[in-house]
Amino acid sequence: MEGFMRGIYSISEWVMRLMYVNILWILFTLLGLIVFGFFPATTAMFTVIRKWVIKQHEIPVFKTFWLTYKSEFLKSNLLGMIIVCIGFFMYSNLKIIDATTVPSLKLLYIPNLIVILIFLLTLLYIFPVFVHFDVGVKGIIKNAFLLMTLNPIATFSMSILSGFILFICYQFPGLIPFFSGSLIGFLLMFISNYVFVKMDKKANGIEETKA
Repeated sequence: MEGFMRGIYSISEWVMRLMYVNILWILFTLLGLIVFGFFPATTAMFTVIRKWVIKQHEIPVFKTFWLTYKSEFLKSNLLGMIIVCIGFFMYSNLKIIDATTVPSLKLLYIPNLIVILIFLLTLLYIFPVFVHFDVGVKGIIKNAFLLMTLNPIATFSMSILSGFILFICYQFPGLIPFFSGSLIGFLLMFISNYVFVKMDKKANGIEETKA
């Protein structure tokens, strides 16, 4: 009975944590007028979640969130601007190919869909890489792409489970203010951290072998 109650308490604690950071994510996104707030707020949310994933449970959540939001405001918005521009360019290409009557251009439709799919899968790693590695914007994009390519099972799991969470939120809109971002963030950060640890162990093993 004691173990059962301890389990219930642990689950309740995690639910409250995810609700709290999700509300912060929404509020700080609005604070930046959505356009300038989304990427800093998402970076701050992933920073907090990463701390939890690596078992730093006693961090001051609001302080950590706010300091990250301020310190990464410019860098995260620069990254966001690049992501939005790339996404808009790909979407525009697809619409042009869809509207054209030139048969040779129609052949580019499937390759463009593949490129868009690769782009979307790379985005799964963008924020985990941002908060885990101390690299510039170019390094974030490069590392996210490499991790996506080198870890197909993790990437597949992240995409399927994220899609499932989005489907649940679509079916139950009342969950959106409380879990829409934080639950996906926890999922992506948890799997990404597993990938980071696995690659660190592999790299250390290679170094030991060479030594």
